[in-house]
Amino acid sequence: MSGAAARSRRPPGDPFEVEDYSPRELRFHLLGAGLNGALVVGGLAWLAVTPRAELPAWPWMVAAALLGIYFADLASGILHWAFDTWFDADIAFVRRMVLQVREHHIHPQRIFDITFYHDAGTLSWIALLVTGLAMGAAMLGLVPRAAGFLIVETAVTFSPLLVFMLVFHKCGHRPKNPAPVRWLQASGLLLSPRHHMQHHGGNHDFNYCIVNGWADRTLGRLGLFRGLEWVIERTTGARPQRDDHEWLRRFNRKVQPRPSQLRQSRT
Repeated sequence: MSGAAARSRRPPGDPFEVEDYSPRELRFHLLGAGLNGALVVGGLAWLAVTPRAELPAWPWMVAAALLGIYFADLASGILHWAFDTWFDADIAFVRRMVLQVREHHIHPQRIFDITFYHDAGTLSWIALLVTGLAMGAAMLGLVPRAAGFLIVETAVTFSPLLVFMLVFHKCGHRPKNPAPVRWLQASGLLLSPRHHMQHHGGNHDFNYCIVNGWADRTLGRLGLFRGLEWVIERTTGARPQRDDHEWLRRFNRKVQPRPSQLRQSRT
């Protein structure tokens, strides 16, 4: 899953074992990282050469940076929620990620066996797909310059944070982080163990966001993830966390019935 060194520490027949990335997959990841990196660098250069007369007011620039941070945290939560709640390892396209997520709920500290470059390519492609069109439109002058500046600023804040989201996730699991990281965690700018460990209690069904938890404390508390689950369950019949609960039971981990299941059992 994360190279020969990590595999050598696993017991024979480990159910979470997956094959290494193929050379073709690695090239695809490198391409995504290169394209997304070039877009971010190009966006920063475009911001730097914007004439002072065309800059938006500074409160709007602060707001754009904060919005980029918030959107990155929200995107990290949506991705985390999606793999925790849906899919299973029988779907070839997402097999590696599903097994990685299921393993994390059983063996949380194995996250440190996963190296950054195994995730950065996939996340770079996601960031590129999310920001590419908007940044392109702004830098090509298809929107007013001040509005374009805010769009690009938001995007170049969002993109690297999303690419590094699993690095921040590790900070939420590391028992002792460097002093600057601890300061960022204490200030609420970076995911803290106190916030993230709540996700690992109960059924792993809240506090999904792994950049800093801002979206957990806002849209999450307002019911975003439960609302999405209700819509998907009603429209497709799929049961949230079915596969994740099967894995937990397989390892004799306690699973609490979800509220919808409790209601069904009483009827």
